[in-house]
Amino acid sequence: MITPTTRVDRFQISEPTGGRHHSRHHGRRRSGRTLRCGRAVHLLDIENLTASTRPSTPEVTAVMGLYRTIVPVGPMDQFIVAVNHNALVAVGIALRGVQLLARSGPDGADRALVEAALDGRIDRRFDQVVIGSGDGYFTELAVWLAGRGVHVTAVSLRDALSRRLHAAVPDVVALEPPAACAA
Repeated sequence: MITPTTRVDRFQISEPTGGRHHSRHHGRRRSGRTLRCGRAVHLLDIENLTASTRPSTPEVTAVMGLYRTIVPVGPMDQFIVAVNHNALVAVGIALRGVQLLARSGPDGADRALVEAALDGRIDRRFDQVVIGSGDGYFTELAVWLAGRGVHVTAVSLRDALSRRLHAAVPDVVALEPPAACAA
């Protein structure tokens, strides 16, 4: 539930309180912890990972191939990917079976991912969140998740990782093409 009671930078979250509503929430929380065990969600700003505002299908396929060799992906993991509307078709062709969000404008994909994470209360459903972006926009989300006992990892191109996000997460994984690693 998103309400104006607890502020976390650009977004707000509230916990249900009091009476009957609280006890229903408490029951769901126990159930959610069971669902959470061993699961991860990957929040991917694919434009950031490909270093392109309009990535092509082959670029997305190549980056995701590299991503899967570097980042462990479990059988119960989920992917939420966000792009601007100009990249929707190319990314959609490359990434079947993911939740695909489109939002244009400044930080559009970033905002869409954060809103999906909060609206979906991923803190209750996943043990780990992998943020596939180096944008500092995700710093507050990472801090909020860590405060709820969720392990947060950032996956980013080495030169695209913000200092704020780097400082906020315990694990950082550099996403580098093999040619760059060999050079």
